[in-house]
Amino acid sequence: MKKEFTFELLIIDPSGSSEIQSPKSLLYGLLSTEKLWENPEEVEDNGKKFIKDKNLTLKIKPVDTSSVLYNLYEAAFILKIVSSDFEKLEKFRYLLVVHLKSRLRFEHIRILTDDISTEISNKIYPLINELENILRRYLAKFFTQKVGLDWWKQAVPDKVIEKTKMRQDNENVFSKIVETDMTLIDFNDLGEIIYKHKLGFNKPENLTDKILSISSTEELQKLQQDLDGNYNRFFKQHFQTFSFDSKWKQLFQLRNKVAHNNLFIKPDLDTAIKLHAEIKDIILKAEDKIDDFRFSVEEQEAMIKTSSENITSLQPRTEELATNIKIVGKIDLTEKLDNDYEIISEETLLKELIRAEESLKYKNLTFIGLKSFVTNVLASKGYSFGPTYAQINVLKDKGKIEIYDVENDNENSTWPVKAIRLVK
Repeated sequence: MKKEFTFELLIIDPSGSSEIQSPKSLLYGLLSTEKLWENPEEVEDNGKKFIKDKNLTLKIKPVDTSSVLYNLYEAAFILKIVSSDFEKLEKFRYLLVVHLKSRLRFEHIRILTDDISTEISNKIYPLINELENILRRYLAKFFTQKVGLDWWKQAVPDKVIEKTKMRQDNENVFSKIVETDMTLIDFNDLGEIIYKHKLGFNKPENLTDKILSISSTEELQKLQQDLDGNYNRFFKQHFQTFSFDSKWKQLFQLRNKVAHNNLFIKPDLDTAIKLHAEIKDIILKAEDKIDDFRFSVEEQEAMIKTSSENITSLQPRTEELATNIKIVGKIDLTEKLDNDYEIISEETLLKELIRAEESLKYKNLTFIGLKSFVTNVLASKGYSFGPTYAQINVLKDKGKIEIYDVENDNENSTWPVKAIRLVK
């Protein structure tokens, strides 16, 4: 049995501008145009007349307006149109409303039921839902692998972070055991992380302060390099080149219509299907290239500097304020939260490594364990774990230190130990 779709209208003539005063006159008024119909018939059932046009029926019900409190209506009717032909009713709706408004002069028209819009909306929603989840997955994978656990503060604007904090009670099952911040971001804010915000300048005041502090051509050129480094070129190449921003904004408008149960036409569905295919292709191709991306040394140094400036402006409170900007995928170690917030410089780190290497001969050891060096040696002197790992990554990329594997003597472990040494 074919599914039937209903389109129902309330039409009112409050001022007497329409000549339609009865169901019979309305019936003839509707039949007076050929634009609406293919092969219409006037049918009678239990003394009530209605219009049948192949698999479409239109019935008229007069509305009792005798008890209306504030208005005196000249005429009011409910029209109910039912059809099993989606395409036919989808086109019929608009032509009917135009005829009622312009030819029959009903001033007040309200849609009561629109199964066509519901059907279109129900087909659009899964497409939007899939893209939203794919983009969330991409952002979580890219930033966690390339920035570290603190990427949320680096890439997401404060106003968005605050909004997600206000929504934390929206999900109280999985939020107790997994990170759910990405599921709390608005659809539009999710897209803006890609096409609007610059890493390290996610707060407008950061960029403003940077611009105001420029005092030379060299500093201006340095800012330009910061804003157009590997990170921004990567997103320009994989997203901006394919007009991701305009496509996402267009999809955002459709998403709002779905969320608010607005009226839809067939071209809305066609647009959603087209945008879904194009945006999905953009995201998946960018996801395939995540492993190819590397921050430049300059970008890593800029991020460490930004982190240092942010940390020195904070008073130690709780573990949630700890900095973890370790770049996952380069050094994959368990991070420990610390509250000292002191950032080690390259010079100091190299000096401490030289001192550690010199002490090897006195300790009868053959290598310096990376984790032990960071969490025991440097941490005992007050240096924050995350920025220390980041500095090590920078020095590694500069060719000043080497990270290598050493076979683990622990019989219970089959994994090698990460070790660190100066490049001779």
